[in-house]
Amino acid sequence: MRNVKIDEFDRLDRDVVALGNDYAQGFILPPHQHRRAQLLYGATGLMYVTTQDGEWVVPPQHAVWIPPETVHAVRFAGVTTRSLYIEPDCVAAFIKHRRCEVISVSPLLRQLLLEAVDLPPLYDSPRDRTLIQLMLLELAAMPVREFDIPLPQHPALLALCQAFLLNPLYP
Repeated sequence: MRNVKIDEFDRLDRDVVALGNDYAQGFILPPHQHRRAQLLYGATGLMYVTTQDGEWVVPPQHAVWIPPETVHAVRFAGVTTRSLYIEPDCVAAFIKHRRCEVISVSPLLRQLLLEAVDLPPLYDSPRDRTLIQLMLLELAAMPVREFDIPLPQHPALLALCQAFLLNPLYP
């Protein structure tokens, strides 16, 4: 499904919901959270993902893993995304990632992500279910990349760092 919000499909009776969206240069998603875990893949452009624990710079052909219920904001620099929203129970069974992290995306996972957004919302064919299962297995095998910027825990210093990250040209 393309250019739709997860809220419209969050309660589907499927372990994984795949969405694709295009974001203009400089578009900002304000702080929000999802009931499901999210794999946010940027096919093009750069993404900057911020949580209370840090900021992640996500270059093209990489993805950021966002655990369920994690409050996050995203700043986009000309990005076409593919996202997987994964039920928490399914995450526990398949995925080793337990915190926000940038991961490499293999050519196989990239193609699976591109294909998944064109599945019907209530995908049910053996092929479609196999595609989703293979995607989860491939996701679990992806290595973590160190593209995070840890943020301080002291409130005053945290506020200064977050203000700088939102507008680094004007300290």
